[in-house]
Amino acid sequence: MPKNKITVVIVSFLWVITSSYASTEIKLPIDVERAISKSNIPKDAISISVKKVTTQETSTKTFKSADVIDWQEDLAMNPASTMKLLTSLAAMEILGPQYRWKTDIFTNGKIQAETLKGDLLIRGSGDPKLIPEEINKILNNLKDFGIKKIDGDLIFDRSAYDSSVKESSFSDGETTRSYNVLPDALLFAFNSFSFQFFPSVDSQYVIIKQTPRIANLKIDNNLKVVEAPCNDWRKNISMSINMDKNGSWLASFDGEFPNGCPTANWNVVASNSDDFLSQSIIAAWEDIGGRWLRKPKVRAATMDNSFKPIVTHLGVPLHESIKDINKLSNNVMARQVLLTIALEKSGRPSNTSNGTKLVKDWLKKYQLDMPELIIENGSGLSRIERISPKHLNQVLLLGLNSASRDYYVESLPIAGVDGTMKHRLLDKFRKYVPKRSETEALEKNTSSLPSSIRKYGAYIKTGSLADVRSISGYVVSRTGHTYTVTSFINHKNAGSGRGIHDALLTWLLDDGPLQSSSSRTH
Repeated sequence: MPKNKITVVIVSFLWVITSSYASTEIKLPIDVERAISKSNIPKDAISISVKKVTTQETSTKTFKSADVIDWQEDLAMNPASTMKLLTSLAAMEILGPQYRWKTDIFTNGKIQAETLKGDLLIRGSGDPKLIPEEINKILNNLKDFGIKKIDGDLIFDRSAYDSSVKESSFSDGETTRSYNVLPDALLFAFNSFSFQFFPSVDSQYVIIKQTPRIANLKIDNNLKVVEAPCNDWRKNISMSINMDKNGSWLASFDGEFPNGCPTANWNVVASNSDDFLSQSIIAAWEDIGGRWLRKPKVRAATMDNSFKPIVTHLGVPLHESIKDINKLSNNVMARQVLLTIALEKSGRPSNTSNGTKLVKDWLKKYQLDMPELIIENGSGLSRIERISPKHLNQVLLLGLNSASRDYYVESLPIAGVDGTMKHRLLDKFRKYVPKRSETEALEKNTSSLPSSIRKYGAYIKTGSLADVRSISGYVVSRTGHTYTVTSFINHKNAGSGRGIHDALLTWLLDDGPLQSSSSRTH
């Protein structure tokens, strides 16, 4: 064969290979591509999985899904807080959505003439919503036994958790920030002081209120009101909380508070959880008319046979905590839920390793093999947790087929409405005026969905770390087509990736998959 003909054949062959490769290339929606170009984030640092949800008619209606976008969907990546979607669903499936934590009160003393002569031992089981209102219920139940005065000490039993749960590989140095609160079998009010700031009516001074009420806490308020917008309002305020030798707390505030803030909250983690809990209990008992005959000493111990039960308090149902975990992205609550799975199923002091094993065993029941899955604590506040977008989408589909589906979907933040999505896509929803045909299609196509997502919208759990941005949840388009969507960005410039995710959600809301095949695999 002549040399020039060989060259033509080779070039033609290479063209065929290249064309074939191009025809199988996965393309993303144009607006998503544009957002990626603007973000300074390489495409290989992004993974996207989108599936269309359809109804399968069987003896009972079930949901299945079909591919829409697969961009590196099998890639194991750090999901940040979207990992909570797995932890929360597993908990409701394993424990039941109506599960309630127990906080037990015991004493080694006797009640004589309205006085409890003996110690109070409080044993926790990791209730993540042991808040002031719940402590008040416990103490009121104590009063119902005819107790008005206590002559004894406070003993805290945290034996429900293995000591290892206080250890965490994640540390960003912000030990006083509430998102870094560590698990605690007797976690009270997230072990955090909550200060609320209000400018006075005449804007001459700042009013500071604090919850929960702490015995022997004083506030030294040296804040001045200045004329300024409510942007980064904490930057000109310094604060400190210190305890003296007598056990009194002093919270000091100095600086300038902008009058553009109608109100503001500052949560600060207490340095000593025993002091925080004991001083709160002392104050709460006094607030309901009880008395301490002497200042109680505080110590940690495990209950023995010298103690007899007085009160068993049941906390709020699990599904209520799940709503806080997902809508507000509460890290310590998610961690305690994972530990609760281990505690209830093992019957011994729980740790995250046991909880992780139980979650993986639960996934296997549904033939969900996730070899890349790494769970460090179940909250996503981790540098090592991993899951692929494809598999997190499988969790979302499992959620729709779960007996807990209503609670699960209700726990997700709604774009433009609440939670961590409250300020996302606001302009998109404000400008949308539904057509009659779209409304009719929406009602028809969503009739089998849980009632809380039968509306046009994006029901999305978000996640963020210094080098991670993530979204995962359900999108219901304007004509009622439903999608599961998960996207992870793992890169040093991840903070500029919000536009990528908003473009993806907008494309789904606008029925993009139905209008164009550009996002599909050909």
